[in-house]
Amino acid sequence: MSVYKKTGALFLGTRLKRLSDKFFTDLSEIYKAENISFEISWFPVFYLLDSQHEVTISYIARQLEITHSGASQMVTSLKKKGLVQISKVCEDKRIKTVTLTAQGRGKLAQIKPIWNALQESMVDMDRVDPDGPKILGLLDDLEEGMAGINLVGLVQKKLSLNQFLEKIEIIEYTDEFHESFMALVLGWISENPEAMPENINWINHTRQAVLENQDTVVFLAVHKGVMIGACVANMNPGKDPENHDSESFLSELSRSELTRSELTLMVDKIRGSDNIVQVLLGKMVHELEKRRVTCINSKIDINNSGLLKRFQKNKFKLMEIKKNGSGKNTCMRLSRILVS
Repeated sequence: MSVYKKTGALFLGTRLKRLSDKFFTDLSEIYKAENISFEISWFPVFYLLDSQHEVTISYIARQLEITHSGASQMVTSLKKKGLVQISKVCEDKRIKTVTLTAQGRGKLAQIKPIWNALQESMVDMDRVDPDGPKILGLLDDLEEGMAGINLVGLVQKKLSLNQFLEKIEIIEYTDEFHESFMALVLGWISENPEAMPENINWINHTRQAVLENQDTVVFLAVHKGVMIGACVANMNPGKDPENHDSESFLSELSRSELTRSELTLMVDKIRGSDNIVQVLLGKMVHELEKRRVTCINSKIDINNSGLLKRFQKNKFKLMEIKKNGSGKNTCMRLSRILVS
């Protein structure tokens, strides 16, 4: 595979320029073979003057989507070659019109047959392979696609996000962040009452569960000394949900082989992001694999679609959908089997 294909978007501009250079080189060879002295850069103005006898420099700039200064430079270059003449409009001396000279009209007569042959050749290429890519159609799609993309804004946003993520630390629970941790837990409970875990001992006795009993793992996401997210995995989750008797869930492991952990993920809604969720989730799954956990369960509020998508991307499967008594709140139970 060439370096151009390996690097993807990084060589986009270079690849487009290579295609453009090849096309222009081929055209130059065609003009040369026909003994016609014609520079590729002249084409846009000649094309516009072929359809209209007289145009203004402003019109050329609008049609070619370039600056007025750029259009003026193109016309000035052609004037020096004796191919066009520039006139001022009597009513407004600021407006300059462009027309072909006799020499320019002669040049146009020479090159128009080449234009026609080029157009016909492009059509013939599509006819040879009706199912193949339509070159001009692909170009239209590319231009439309690029026109709808704010590349500068997207790259700047991504740079800002990456710089933010570089300053994120994923650390194990420490008493230093206990108050921040409990505040995050309280906020999470108020927003996700239906997603409460089976075992909440780690909420009531965090230090004992994490540091003494070591039956709970807690990772914290810290940005510049401020905790913005946490992921909790309890190794003693309590009653095994009835759904886990299903054949699909136990297709790889028998019930006796299951070592379960219940996972709870909480992120500050203002300062957090899907990326923080991904980092925390990835770190926790890796840790649970080291601890030989074979089944991870989690409950998520159905309204938290962003979190659900992130869990799905990390190979968690939907096991159960459960509504509360009023039917207003619904929680989803997700599970992932870890197989070494």
